[in-house]
Amino acid sequence: MKTKLAFLALACAALPLAAAETLTADTAVFQQADASAPVITRLTKGASVEFVGDAPAGWRRVEVTGTFEAFAHTRDITKSLDVREGANLLTAPAKTSPVLTTAQKDDQTEIVGVTGDYCQLKVTKKLQGFIATGEMANRPGKPLTPGPSAAVARPIAPSAAPGRAVAVTNTADLPRLFSGTLVVARRPLINPNPPYDYQLTDLSGRRFAYVDTKRLVLTDKLENMVDKIVTVTGTVRNTVDGKDLVVAAESIQVK
Repeated sequence: MKTKLAFLALACAALPLAAAETLTADTAVFQQADASAPVITRLTKGASVEFVGDAPAGWRRVEVTGTFEAFAHTRDITKSLDVREGANLLTAPAKTSPVLTTAQKDDQTEIVGVTGDYCQLKVTKKLQGFIATGEMANRPGKPLTPGPSAAVARPIAPSAAPGRAVAVTNTADLPRLFSGTLVVARRPLINPNPPYDYQLTDLSGRRFAYVDTKRLVLTDKLENMVDKIVTVTGTVRNTVDGKDLVVAAESIQVK
């Protein structure tokens, strides 16, 4: 028994323990132990950082908590506007982009925009990365594309790419920017009694949101904007039946 206890004590002593230290200089946190890897975030002098686990020579593994920018494919967004557990969160809106992390059940995520087939997210969670030491320390590295948010959340501009609505969760009262083709919603066969007179469609002609024009004060007639690509500023909500999105427009401009 004593032999087993001694062995366990030695094994535990060999395990790397987490330790917090105060940074003496501004420091980049790399996604991988590679100076050419993307930079997750940049920590300022005086920040406390937690070192965890093992790392290759010349590097230290760290764990940072912050709000980061990421992208998820629209197929990984559920009907409740959550990110599917286990989905890859990418550093840019392309399938070949590096994976920043994978979505976990307790992640705090917010959809702030859409770029093509990808939702732009703000993700608040803990991430592990690497800090260079010795000769590798403080080399500039390659920033994430688009640039990463720091440990403190920064505003992320909503996407103006035509074709999809910007879905929101707990920030539904904030005006957002939408882009698409403005068309008349009423269609004799397909949609004879729409809840609103106008809708926005994507590049394939599919409706992604109705447009509520009650609050608009226009210098130009809406009829002159029909069948043109426009940008709409407004807040988004669900229709009464919950089947569609509607944008309460505050302004509309032809692109």
